[in-house]
Amino acid sequence: MSFNQAQQEAVSHNEGPCLVLAGPGSGKTLTIVGRIQKLIQTYHVRPEEILVITFTKYAAVEMKNRFFSAMKGTRPAVTFGTFHGIYYGILKWAYRFGPENILSEEEKRQMLLQIVNRKEIDEFEEEDFLKEIISEIGIVKNNGLKIEEYETTICGKETFREIYGEYEKKRNEERKIDFDDMLLLCRDLFTKRPDVLKKWQEKFRYILIDEFQDINQVQYDVIRMLAAPQNNLFVVGDDDQSIYGFRGADSRLMFQFQKDFPDAKQLLLDV
Repeated sequence: MSFNQAQQEAVSHNEGPCLVLAGPGSGKTLTIVGRIQKLIQTYHVRPEEILVITFTKYAAVEMKNRFFSAMKGTRPAVTFGTFHGIYYGILKWAYRFGPENILSEEEKRQMLLQIVNRKEIDEFEEEDFLKEIISEIGIVKNNGLKIEEYETTICGKETFREIYGEYEKKRNEERKIDFDDMLLLCRDLFTKRPDVLKKWQEKFRYILIDEFQDINQVQYDVIRMLAAPQNNLFVVGDDDQSIYGFRGADSRLMFQFQKDFPDAKQLLLDV
């Protein structure tokens, strides 16, 4: 693989935190794949200790295939996945969750519909209201907010809290977790069980994240815990390109990264 000067500097980064700002077309995937290869071949990191996180399954598969292609026939056991996929894997290990514990989007909608229908809410368009309720529940969870302090924009404050509370009660009774719970439960697990956190810290000693501008607060909290104490955290993002605001993504966390890791190397891919 051929790299320009900025890419080469990023690829050659060894230990400690690193923030790479990279715009569209600047070779982000090439750089991440090159660094994984460098970690294994030059710095002799065990492939099993490397975790690569992207935001979609498609991107994870593409990154994995690009890496295998670069390794010319060998298939080192580097872990590639999405935030939800990786965090769910940790929960499966800890709580023995299976497919029967996952609340599908349709099941979630039906559960909330039953709850909403018991409320006296004046003149609402059912489908639109449900979509907004689901969206705001996601905002609360993805940002780790306290429901008592959250200011809803779609109905009365007490009504929203009641809907949220009844939904959580029903979900827990059925031992179901929704998409957003995968993040929250993983954070809670690591917070309450330092022994479990230590196990996963020792497994994933090098973490690389693509599209870091799309991270939300809870994803960020878990990654910070997972990366400690070595903080071999290599993040690549474009602060002008955040597209997941509806999931609680907050590009300001790129600046928070710089505060949390003041010794982080900062690089710019601008070609």
